[in-house]
Amino acid sequence: MRTTAFILRHGLLLCCLAVCLTGCRPELDFDAFHSGEASFSGGGENYVILFNSDAGTASVELSASGKWTAEFVNGRAYWCSLSAAEGKRGTVTLTFSVQANGEHDERSASVVFTCKDLKRTVVVTQKQRDAMLLSSDRVELSSDGGSFTVEVMSNVDFSHRIEADGSDWIHPVSTKGLEKSVLTFRVDPNEALDRRVGTLTFSGSAGQEKVSVYQKGEVPTIVISEEAVSLEPEDGLFKVEVASNIDATLQIPADCDWLREVKTRTISTNTFLFAYDRNQARTSRSCYLVFQNDSYKKSDSVRVEQWPVEILRDAQTRYVPSVGATICIETSARIQSFDQFQRDAAWLVPASLEEGEAGNRFFFQVGENPQRTARGMTVQVSCPGFDAPDSFQVVQFSLYPSFSYVTAETDVSAPDLDTDIPYLILWGDGTHELYDKTLRHHYDQAGTHTVRVEGASFPLILLPAPKDGMRYDFSLIRQQ
Repeated sequence: MRTTAFILRHGLLLCCLAVCLTGCRPELDFDAFHSGEASFSGGGENYVILFNSDAGTASVELSASGKWTAEFVNGRAYWCSLSAAEGKRGTVTLTFSVQANGEHDERSASVVFTCKDLKRTVVVTQKQRDAMLLSSDRVELSSDGGSFTVEVMSNVDFSHRIEADGSDWIHPVSTKGLEKSVLTFRVDPNEALDRRVGTLTFSGSAGQEKVSVYQKGEVPTIVISEEAVSLEPEDGLFKVEVASNIDATLQIPADCDWLREVKTRTISTNTFLFAYDRNQARTSRSCYLVFQNDSYKKSDSVRVEQWPVEILRDAQTRYVPSVGATICIETSARIQSFDQFQRDAAWLVPASLEEGEAGNRFFFQVGENPQRTARGMTVQVSCPGFDAPDSFQVVQFSLYPSFSYVTAETDVSAPDLDTDIPYLILWGDGTHELYDKTLRHHYDQAGTHTVRVEGASFPLILLPAPKDGMRYDFSLIRQQ
């Protein structure tokens, strides 16, 4: 039986560095194929070629025992090219060429070489400009675990740490002080079915670099870097990192017309860039981006949610005591006039306006409530560019019903009303607060103070026995 085998050997030019990952079992078990044994330069599954940010070339010698083909994964490597995409049996020198990378992000491209039933992968990685140089920003290992090294080229001091996502299965082994710092790490076997991802962070005065460690599970997988993405109301861009050992096809729902993929020549083949529009609605919107492989029936998704633009920073109800008070309404949008506050009663009177960087602060004056019952209104706030107004409520309590007590203590606790109905406590020194049974109030000046509690009704009041001259007044507890 004729066997199938090919060997990749590395010939580097001055502009690039090749790193071969060690300690990993090849993805293909050659004993399980009729092609017999095959060898690969460096003994690992993937062959890694590292370029700096400049344009350059690197040569690789390919020996194959039969017809072979080469294909870029996902066909998205616009910045990287290969001198030949197929060939016949024999030995040939292939050249990888890359364009200059002027961006601030590293990029990579994977090329799969196929000879009959045998596959080998060459990963071409190009660093960003003006950054600490690592041998790669990604490492892939089999489920058996093993060791891998990371080379750091830097003229400044640096440190590294294993992030929490990999701290229990990635372990540092040693560091060698050469011209390049070589750090070795050991990875535990992965007994789970799915691939897992860990992160190494290298920090120095030149900035931060991260290395993602992907370890295969027992089955082909597609892994997205995060489960959910939260977007601000304004338009913008975001990225999704996809790690997979199989091709992943992107599916965007038809009703998600506010979000779209941005295809650019500078982006990595494992990174997807998306643009999204400003959310003009009054509610949040969301959709799922699905990356799937129909052949293996594998998929992963990320939920993208965009928050709406809020007109008001705080739309909670404002409670005002019977004697009146000044309330403040702060807007997120730049509303310029009190005319955009639609009020259905005249007792909420505009007072003053303070302009801010992102929004404005509107002050309203509420006078004394002449009625014997509480009064309230709903205020709608409109703003150009919004398809619906925002709103808030103002509730002013009346003098009836209420109760009060006189105290000479410096620190006073709120009474226990044993109810969820809203109340206001007027502490007697010109301040008031929305009721909570845990409230405590401190008086800066000693003396007697009259504390009054106002609300709509008082089903149950639990009060301590009077002491130190404390006097209770329940004459206004019933509505007159």
